[in-house]
Amino acid sequence: MRKKLIGTIAFLSALTIFAGSCGGNTPAQTTAAPAAAETEQTGQTAVSEPQTETVSEETPETSAVINANLTPEEMIIQRSLLSMGSDERFAKVLSKAENGEEITVAYIGGSITEGYTVQPEECWAYLTHQWLCEQYPDAKINYVNAGLSGTPSTLGLIRSDRDVIAPCGDPDIVFIEFAVNDDNSAVTKEAYESLVRKMLSLESEPAVALLFMRTDNGYSCQDWQKEVGYLYHLPMISVNDALTAGIEAGTMTWADYSNDGAHPNPEGCKLVAEMVKYMFEAFKGNGDRLSDVGPKDVTPIYGSEYVNMHMLDSASLTPVSIGEYENTAPLTAFPNAWTRKTGDNEGISFDMEFDDLFIVYHCNKNKHFGTAEVYVDGEKQCDVNSFAEDGWSNPVPQLVMRGDGVQKHTVEIKLEGDGEKTYFGILAFGYTNEELAP
Repeated sequence: MRKKLIGTIAFLSALTIFAGSCGGNTPAQTTAAPAAAETEQTGQTAVSEPQTETVSEETPETSAVINANLTPEEMIIQRSLLSMGSDERFAKVLSKAENGEEITVAYIGGSITEGYTVQPEECWAYLTHQWLCEQYPDAKINYVNAGLSGTPSTLGLIRSDRDVIAPCGDPDIVFIEFAVNDDNSAVTKEAYESLVRKMLSLESEPAVALLFMRTDNGYSCQDWQKEVGYLYHLPMISVNDALTAGIEAGTMTWADYSNDGAHPNPEGCKLVAEMVKYMFEAFKGNGDRLSDVGPKDVTPIYGSEYVNMHMLDSASLTPVSIGEYENTAPLTAFPNAWTRKTGDNEGISFDMEFDDLFIVYHCNKNKHFGTAEVYVDGEKQCDVNSFAEDGWSNPVPQLVMRGDGVQKHTVEIKLEGDGEKTYFGILAFGYTNEELAP
């Protein structure tokens, strides 16, 4: 970062990095790979640029107010606060921390949240956690980093029970970051809103904030994701807007923020952490606030069909017939998978009970990665092509079936055709039920 900008950041607040965490989890590593323009394969073609959405008009008292007397560098930080939303849930959580109680802060997103290209202790998520530890030294603040490289919000939703809730129980604060990983498909939009609604519906009533990143070429799903934030009165941090403003004003360059096309470098992570800190500091100011909005208070803008999503893998689901498949761990993030490399193509079948069904498959640019046919109760639902020109041994979710109520089904997966495409990996399934209806 340019010296002048770094000086401004340091003036606003210097971040001290501790070894480990203040009573929480230490930074964890997960499978990482380049994700410059990561998109989801949902059976629909991902567009290269965000579609135009209707932008909500927000009241002045809840929007970020830019102080014209600030330097351009200081304005980058302030420009990031797209909306303060409602601070009611944040106030309750921070009151617990002030009283020395235990809280959990969870971060879910793609490689930017995971901290790809930086050390775990340099990641923006870890830096914000450490700042909270400094502000509330008597509290035990657990750190849960559920970032996973190259994955969209659909997969974030599928794995949310395991990666967000299971480590420390229901979180108290959740940051959601998928703006450069998502596409503009209807499935993705509904999954994103379902993830937000699921987090808001947890018994702990966590405070939820949305972050919007961008790539060097300007790709971001902020335009449609922010509509979800406006609907639920959520605080929103737009790294996208702040970077764009700074670059256009000549205050900074993309290289100050990132060494590739998407991921913040160590100085970029510090800048993002300052934006998050600025949001917390803004909550202390005077002025009117929007009221808290729970999932039951509003009608979904994109849908909430998938809000009760759960994950199944070989640790929780036994096949009726395993055929030529074996229990393997092709990816660190999915250690309980089923894969086939060769055989008589008997297929693999499961008895499952669900409403909607997703498959999470192993994708790669490898000539042996084949296409599978997925049948539900004997009727073919879709083809799943695990070969992709932009594949890099990454997990990809795909909708198999949108149901009409919870029913018992038999799911069968068979490789399509013969030849050299003999490999197929089933990493997990995502399914919905009707346990809750937030």
